[in-house]
Amino acid sequence: MLTKIMSTKVIILTIFSLFFTTSISASEELVIEIDNPKFSEKGLNDKIYEIKAKKGLKLDDELELFTVEGKFKSENNGKWIYLEAEKGSFSQITNFIELEKNIIFYTDEGEKVTSSFATFDMTDDIIELNENVSHQTNDGIILSDKSIITNNFSKISYIGNVVSTFYNTK
Repeated sequence: MLTKIMSTKVIILTIFSLFFTTSISASEELVIEIDNPKFSEKGLNDKIYEIKAKKGLKLDDELELFTVEGKFKSENNGKWIYLEAEKGSFSQITNFIELEKNIIFYTDEGEKVTSSFATFDMTDDIIELNENVSHQTNDGIILSDKSIITNNFSKISYIGNVVSTFYNTK
C-alpha cells in the first residue's frame, strides 16, 4: 500500500514537472537577431523612406534596432530629412518608430534637431521630439521641452519651456 502511494506521488510529481516545463517553454518568445536590417518604402504618393541599423532583434512584429540611420521625404519635391539614433524600436504593423539616445534629425539646408527621445509616424509623417530638444538653423537656435515636426520639415511647433536665440546676420 505504501509503495502504491509513493509511486502515485512520483507519477503526479513527474506529470507536474512535465506540465511546468512545457508551460515555461511555451511562454518563451523567439527572438531573431538580424545583422544590418534595412526597410524602405517608395509609395505611389511620392513618399520615400529608408531606415537601417547595424543590428536588430526581431520579436513578433517589433524590431529593436541599434545604431539607427535613415533618410526620408514625404513628397516628390520635398527636402531630404536624415536621422541618426543609438537605439530604436520599429513596429511593422503601425509603421511607427521610437528612437532613444543621441537623436539627430537634419537636412541638407543646415537644419539640425536633436533630442533624447523621439517618435516618427512614417504613415502620417509626424516627428515628435521630447526631452532636451534643440533646433539649430543658419538663423539661430531654439531650445524646448517638446517639438512636433510635420509637412516635410516645413511646420515645426515648440511646446513647454521655449528659449530662442537668433544670430545677427548683418
